[in-house]
Amino acid sequence: MDEWRVGVSKADITPPLHVPELGFIPRQHRFTGVHDRLYARALALSASDGKALLISADSIGFHWSLLGDDRNFIEELRQRLYQGTQIPPENILIAATHAHSTPETLSLTPFLEAPGAREWVGSLLNVMVMAGISAWRERKPAIGYVAEGNVFGIGWSRRILSKDGKAYRRPYRPADDQVVREEDDPSLGLVLFVREDGLIVLTHFTAHPTVVQVNDQISADYPGALTHFVDANLPGCLSCLFFQGACGDVNTFYQTTSNFQDVRDYGTALACEALKHAHLIVLHHRHQWDNGKALGLLTKKRPWRCAVLTPSVIATIERRVLPPRSDLPDPQTAERSYLEALSLVGGDRWWMRSDRPLSQEEKSLGQMVLTQWNRWQTVLRAADERNRTVEVQVIALGPLALVGVSGELFVGPGNRIKASSSFPFTWVVGYANGYVGYLTDTGAFDAGGYEVSLGPWTACADGSGDIVADMAHRLLAQVRSKIKGSVDLASQRTHPTSSEMEMSARKTRGG
Repeated sequence: MDEWRVGVSKADITPPLHVPELGFIPRQHRFTGVHDRLYARALALSASDGKALLISADSIGFHWSLLGDDRNFIEELRQRLYQGTQIPPENILIAATHAHSTPETLSLTPFLEAPGAREWVGSLLNVMVMAGISAWRERKPAIGYVAEGNVFGIGWSRRILSKDGKAYRRPYRPADDQVVREEDDPSLGLVLFVREDGLIVLTHFTAHPTVVQVNDQISADYPGALTHFVDANLPGCLSCLFFQGACGDVNTFYQTTSNFQDVRDYGTALACEALKHAHLIVLHHRHQWDNGKALGLLTKKRPWRCAVLTPSVIATIERRVLPPRSDLPDPQTAERSYLEALSLVGGDRWWMRSDRPLSQEEKSLGQMVLTQWNRWQTVLRAADERNRTVEVQVIALGPLALVGVSGELFVGPGNRIKASSSFPFTWVVGYANGYVGYLTDTGAFDAGGYEVSLGPWTACADGSGDIVADMAHRLLAQVRSKIKGSVDLASQRTHPTSSEMEMSARKTRGG
């Protein structure tokens, strides 16, 4: 009989304080301390038909150029992991939680110019390689389960579309009768592996970890609080991992509060939903699911989104160069405007590396120069196809499909990926295997907002997220066609189809 062999590993990736955080005003300072440590967590899996390695890191993301323009961080990491495990690179997923009180590893600023930054990135690469290899070597037999619940009151759209055609954030939300769309994804996914020596947990949720994003203390934000709570409160837990969803335009309801109690409450609320499902699974596992009858009854009579994670690994990858945004300024004009602004502050990019509090005048000057810098850098970034090459990866673990996307996918395209999937469980994993910036749905540029402003975080064209959704739909179908007949996906389906979602929406609208 086929079985899972599963291993897990955890490595500390907390940076020294001299490594830069995000370089935006007023986040121009170096870290002043460590509130909670950062980790890379690795899960290695193998079945008779394949193997995979999943890594989740407490990081804002990983741009390909982290090691310099002549190297590729993700490719080198995958190749070294392949050498140590023989897992094919297309079966290795490297994801970031997108926590915002972590080093600026998206290459939005001259990160490598900071003293010691390049050396730290090299050590980060080494630590993540060792974490992956350790997880592979630590594999033991396991039985897997997957479940899904919902947690409301955490994620909220930060692009609330109004009848006037504009996008608004929650504090400026229009009246209910003016709101056209306000999309999020409240689902919390859970995978539980039961080994003789303990439990391994994977969790998945969709919301920007920006609760303490302007804090000078290093923090993993709510994903760190979630994983820590599960580690501490699930008996026998060996490790808990977190994967971020399509949260490009979804924030926590309260953000930038600089209150670590808020972080704890968000993380604990999500952890409690995960623990509920984990304890129920452990309970029924201990009773051997009443000779196989309990799961069918529980998911039919009182619908519980839960299924056995059949031992099977099938993966594929597709890469595509996305079109550049159409409103880019002339490169020479953008550079000249930046240099003119820089001359007003003596030609020194001091705001990028200040270790002291800045006056309001300095902040205003820094913001002016930074705005011109961002316009210029967006032109340069969009001109290089490497910065617009999106990767979509599908790793099917029995009835669960992981869809890795190398950017900040909007939740609308993410929800469409889930609705069109023939897998019972589908997790869209954002910030996976690189970073190309925001991937919007069609029409987002016309609605305005931060996500589509001229900055290196959005070099790709309007509607790039819809292109990604189409890629994912095609890859999911390809992988589904390779699934063994013994994996009965149709009977395990738990999320609604697109037609079911539309029917539900009509009922909500009273149609």
